[in-house]
Amino acid sequence: MATTQVFVELLIIGMGTGIWLMLLLAAILGYRFDTVIPKADTWCVVVVGGLAYVLGITVDRLARNLFKAVENRMGRKKSHDVEASERKERYILVNSEPLARQIHYNRSRLRICRAWTLNIFLTLVFFLIWNLRVEVIDAGTCGGVIVVGCVLCALVAAAAWTLSGDCEKNLLGSYTFLKEQKEGATEQPLQR
Repeated sequence: MATTQVFVELLIIGMGTGIWLMLLLAAILGYRFDTVIPKADTWCVVVVGGLAYVLGITVDRLARNLFKAVENRMGRKKSHDVEASERKERYILVNSEPLARQIHYNRSRLRICRAWTLNIFLTLVFFLIWNLRVEVIDAGTCGGVIVVGCVLCALVAAAAWTLSGDCEKNLLGSYTFLKEQKEGATEQPLQR
């Protein structure tokens, strides 16, 4: 997978993390976001970008561990399945660049959805805490925000859950295809 693609994924995840961290900090400080934010200079953008990247790495790992725990509890994954999946993935990565790219693409979407499920949930929680502290919106509007946030979080979590299953199906299908191709190639007599 291209390093740039991974970097961008982690920045996308880190920017979402930055949103809920800002809300948490604003809730602690009682900040209302009604003052003008000063124009950012180049160094500020570099620092924020670097911080978003590190936060992206951290939240990606955290979301992965949380989803794996849920998958394990629901019986979707067993330790021997994980080991077999890792062997199959290595086989595909070594033997087919096009199939390896497809696996990386699927994993990319899964990583983003997993992490954004956590980002949306924490953004909603910290938004509510912030609003209780500074009382910017009324209870009715806050209720609407809760509903929209919960629906969005559920949709992204469902997408992550589906993508997780799709990744496994794609891995198994690609592995089976490559094995059949390899076995078919060895069974064919050489023609001159």
